[in-house]
Amino acid sequence: MIKTINLFSFIICNFIAVNLFSQDLQLSFSEHVPYESNYKSIRCINYKSGHILFMRKKKSKHCNIKVHIFDEDFKNKNQFNFIIDNEKLVGVRLLFDNIVLFTSLNNGVETILRSRILDISSNFLSPKNIFSEPNKSGYPSFFKLADESFESSFNVLVELPFQNGKNEDLKIITLNNSLQVVKEVYNKIEIKFESKRDNKLLLSNTGKIYLLKKTWKRGNNFYLFRLGKQIINEKEIKLSQRKIAALDYFFNSKDELVLSGFYSSPVRYNYEGFFLLKYDSDLQLIHKNQYALSEKIVKSFKSSKDIKETGFGLDKFMITDFSLDKDQNHYLLAEHISKVSAKKETFWLSKGFVVIKFNKNGNYIWGCPVPKNQKDENFNFIGTFAIKINNSNQYFFNELSNLSLRKGIPPEYGILNYSGTKNITFSESGISQEQPMAINFPGKDTEKYAFIPRQINPKNKESSYFLIINEKATNLMVGLVK
Repeated sequence: MIKTINLFSFIICNFIAVNLFSQDLQLSFSEHVPYESNYKSIRCINYKSGHILFMRKKKSKHCNIKVHIFDEDFKNKNQFNFIIDNEKLVGVRLLFDNIVLFTSLNNGVETILRSRILDISSNFLSPKNIFSEPNKSGYPSFFKLADESFESSFNVLVELPFQNGKNEDLKIITLNNSLQVVKEVYNKIEIKFESKRDNKLLLSNTGKIYLLKKTWKRGNNFYLFRLGKQIINEKEIKLSQRKIAALDYFFNSKDELVLSGFYSSPVRYNYEGFFLLKYDSDLQLIHKNQYALSEKIVKSFKSSKDIKETGFGLDKFMITDFSLDKDQNHYLLAEHISKVSAKKETFWLSKGFVVIKFNKNGNYIWGCPVPKNQKDENFNFIGTFAIKINNSNQYFFNELSNLSLRKGIPPEYGILNYSGTKNITFSESGISQEQPMAINFPGKDTEKYAFIPRQINPKNKESSYFLIINEKATNLMVGLVK
């Protein structure tokens, strides 16, 4: 059953655009709309000069999303819930001048991929069945979407039904601009089925299709597959003497696949060093570098006592960004995030982050630790976000340490600011410099706001969308940074 709940209400809040610093960073805010903490943002799309925010209900087994529609001036034009009790959410994409919602329907016999086009003046239109795959022994198929289309085609990974003890098989289906299947390729890979699969569909700048797969066996194991043809190329991603803990990727201007991340120690699952690998379109390794973390980086986050007790390396760090600047230099960002319980109190903590710079050839230039002390009961405000400004990489975080100041948030951070936001830049030699950002949030009464530091549109775009919520987590704004 489909339920549509109209939530539209008019809230007075002017569209505001401000310039920050000398970089001409422009920040625009939407009108306030209600925020529910049991919903998570999944994507914000610039569409027909407007801005469309999609949020899904956390832990929901079915398609349960909220849609907020803002016009070009960020005024709230329409809001609705869209709930389909017997279908699972697959994703939302901007394809061929339409916003398309993808869902899957398991009718007990087969699993069907369905699409619905959004009419921003009303709701989603009637569903269209795109593809179906028979279930096996009661197990369904699952679908993974490419992030974007390429020219007039769009690719979907079909994870075929689980078969215990057998090698995993899958399909790649290609849709045309009418969302019709025009190509279907079946492949079986040399890895046994797992009940939970961690597959990511990658699309190069020239439309080549890859699968990045992660499995667990005495640590993480990563594999690459070149898909889209009957005979596939396969490559295990590994280092000579260390286990890869985590990695991220992008395709450079030569359409090479660049992978970078951290490796763990032989005795403990942490970050002990970092690496950078490059593969050509045939998955031939053409570049490989591997480096241990410096003592300066590790001791910025761990005391000598901690190192003696838990070993050398960064504990509870995670990769949150890997990207290029205008000169094709590579930047890898990892940050510490943990949940701490002490004296009957539970809170989220971030000790800071580290940025690793490689030059355009993939060689290590510098690594800079940025210690900080972010502590809050609410995970929403914890973390670091990266934005490309005038083709340079800059980093931002909520200065939560301001919350303990008796006099409140210093005026240089702007008004109606819950914690204050800091900008961090790096010199050519890797020296960090922090600067408060003067942001005057458009408030409602005396409510104070802060960024949720996670971008909600693909990171390769010129503009970046973020959610901004009040300290009580009852209202939100969409922030557009460009």
